[in-house]
Amino acid sequence: MAIKRRCHNVLPCPVPPIPPPTPDNEACQTTARPLLDQRQTESYFTAAPPAPLSTSCMPSSPLPHSSVGHFDTMHFQDDFCSGPQVATRVSHTPSSSMGQISATPLPDEHFFRPTFRLGKTGTGPIPCSAAQLHILTLLDYVKEQQTAIAAAVNNLAARLGTEAPVAEMPKDISIPLTTVPEVEEFEEWLKDSRNSQAKQNMISALGAVGGQNTKRVTWNILSRLYSDAVAKQINWKGVNGKKCFKEMLRRSLLIRAVRKNQSSTNAADSEIDSYAIRWFNLAPDRGGGRKERSRVKEALTEMAHGN
Repeated sequence: MAIKRRCHNVLPCPVPPIPPPTPDNEACQTTARPLLDQRQTESYFTAAPPAPLSTSCMPSSPLPHSSVGHFDTMHFQDDFCSGPQVATRVSHTPSSSMGQISATPLPDEHFFRPTFRLGKTGTGPIPCSAAQLHILTLLDYVKEQQTAIAAAVNNLAARLGTEAPVAEMPKDISIPLTTVPEVEEFEEWLKDSRNSQAKQNMISALGAVGGQNTKRVTWNILSRLYSDAVAKQINWKGVNGKKCFKEMLRRSLLIRAVRKNQSSTNAADSEIDSYAIRWFNLAPDRGGGRKERSRVKEALTEMAHGN
């Protein structure tokens, strides 16, 4: 009986825990690793570290999905395979400031003021960004250059429609004119429309005579057209039995020829007319006319004193 009491007083020793079996290369167990607690999966966002496994240990069927989350596909590298990552429930609220998406502030607003008007848009300022302002400015410059090129093309097209005048005098007209019949014949030649191109060539030739100013250019052209003898029989209004220069086509010919010269391009009609009037008025004094009148006057004076 004493022995039985001693046995009742002795407590049984606890059995040591049996470690779980580890997989080896020969026999691979497909037992899934225990899942973490649900509270742990919600508080941790990191996956379990991969464990090196042999490719022969892979199960033939995919692992079942967990109610908590889902397992990512296993990745194979050489002879090792990574274990399934324990995924957790995705939270829509970012856990840190790095995961937050913040809106980038817009740049300062610019305004583009177009130069060309298109329809009903007007030329008021247009709000735009810096990049849009740069592009719109380039387009505005291209439009300006296009307009200038179009104007130049139209000008060239207009010039190609007419022949360029050649600076030469007409061969059927004897210049300078020496008699009144030649002056009348020249006037009829100017009226003939068939001589329009020859008249343009004549204007170019007379414009190349030259001169320091409008006065000299006008006088040089008139000296080229008329001799002193015939110039004495022409005046501005045609009084005293002389030919009227005001109503002749030679007046318009003179004005156009004077303006053809570089030194008198902007000369007015009235200025050219005044120099032409003065030139015809001084015609009797040219070519020794003044000296001849002086000799005649002296001879008359001597005759008067002799009597």
